[in-house]
Amino acid sequence: MTVGADDSLAQMLADEAAKARKLEIIFGPWWRHYAVPYEFPATLYVERSTCPYCGGPLGIHALSSLDALAEDQSAHLDHMDPLSRGGEDSIRNAAYVCSGCNLTKGRRLFVDWLGKLNPPNREGARQLCEDKHGHAPEKFQPGAKQPRLTLPRCELSFDEAVLRKLFPRPIVSGPPMRE
Repeated sequence: MTVGADDSLAQMLADEAAKARKLEIIFGPWWRHYAVPYEFPATLYVERSTCPYCGGPLGIHALSSLDALAEDQSAHLDHMDPLSRGGEDSIRNAAYVCSGCNLTKGRRLFVDWLGKLNPPNREGARQLCEDKHGHAPEKFQPGAKQPRLTLPRCELSFDEAVLRKLFPRPIVSGPPMRE
């Protein structure tokens, strides 16, 4: 990575940290449930340097200056519990993986996907899921297809001090409920 790229990544991470603080003001300790992965690409990308499913290289970050690279050479954002099976569209349920693993996993449930991984990678992937979700992959209950949330939250454009006045306490008392 070049100096300019390092500066750009550092700026993205700083911007995303500010978004996280704002979401915590609005949603309290449950903010990670409401943090859309597309708002935190750099944060998710730097979580690990290799694919958590196969141990191979992640590839180029999708928001890098090399966007024109072929799809099969870029890192993919995977919803561990697929949206199509009721998974949450949040940073708790998202990780960057290599394109091969993401395309092969498809819409499989994470517990089914674990069985397809090589044993050394299986434990690491399981731990990733437990760390992010706060529970074992087997606890996930499939449900109705969940929407992909791609629009930015307008609240994130406000200054933190303004948000503290608008939201003196969190607006939710727990994680979102699936329909």
